[in-house]
Amino acid sequence: MTVDRPNELDASIVIVNYRAAEFVERCLASVRASNGGLRLETVIVDNDSRDGSLERLRETLPATAVLAMPENRGFAAGVNAGFRHSSADLVVVLNPDTELRADVLPALLEHLHGHPQTAVVAPLLEDSGGRLAPNGYRRFPSLLTLGIDLCLPAGYVLAHAPTLHPYVISSAELRAGVRPAHVCGAVMAIRRSAYEQAGSLDEGFFLYLEETEWQQRVARHGWAIEIVPGARASHLVRGGGEESLTPSPHFVTSALRYLRMRGVPTALSRATLGISLALSWAMLRVIACLPAKRAKATLQARAYRSLLRRALTVRLR
Repeated sequence: MTVDRPNELDASIVIVNYRAAEFVERCLASVRASNGGLRLETVIVDNDSRDGSLERLRETLPATAVLAMPENRGFAAGVNAGFRHSSADLVVVLNPDTELRADVLPALLEHLHGHPQTAVVAPLLEDSGGRLAPNGYRRFPSLLTLGIDLCLPAGYVLAHAPTLHPYVISSAELRAGVRPAHVCGAVMAIRRSAYEQAGSLDEGFFLYLEETEWQQRVARHGWAIEIVPGARASHLVRGGGEESLTPSPHFVTSALRYLRMRGVPTALSRATLGISLALSWAMLRVIACLPAKRAKATLQARAYRSLLRRALTVRLR
């Protein structure tokens, strides 16, 4: 399935690392196992980890370019640096906590070569248990969809009727080939010409929604964004563990910034997201009354209370 392009790279791999060297090593091991003989270059951008990641990756991956950012300016800045320091026409951006299944890279690149109007293509994503975690979305975010994202009661209801979800495309629909408006940025194969036409990722986002806002610009230029149902990759989401149980504080900040860019008044965004987070906190407090659920629900309730405070008070860039 390797594309015949003599003396050229088939793709560049770009990974942005922040204190996740072990995950990066596993990710690249899966790349090597699934590349199907493709000619690849790999660029790792270390976002000023200061935990020994930079030195470890340079020692364990001597054939890989490992760039040291002078400060951590976020995921968008790291991806943009990776594009500047890579050279292939097709660039595969991977989160450190992803692992590719067999033949994923050949499938994604083959799709891009066969569909010249497609700018971004992604595989289906699986969680740590091997279950599909939907990563395609029906439309670009709005005040409604971001409010639903942060509202656990709404999430529980829609989990039982996934085809009715106004934002997330169900696993069954993705397997059937429904085309998304945009995809999760954990694994994306990107056509460099589309990146250059749409412009670089907005570095005003520190983490989350930067790839969403960028895909919106890509779509405005007439490019397609697609998922290849036969390709699979696993994604731990924030590295797994307790942090994966609640949204990141950075997501709340990015949601407010994204909505402001869409013309939504910040006061309205704060109120809407605040209500969603308050409902989530209240639901978790009720669940914490059950002895078997107390420890986990209490931990989550504290996190949602912190997110609520952030939504109401964080200063936007």
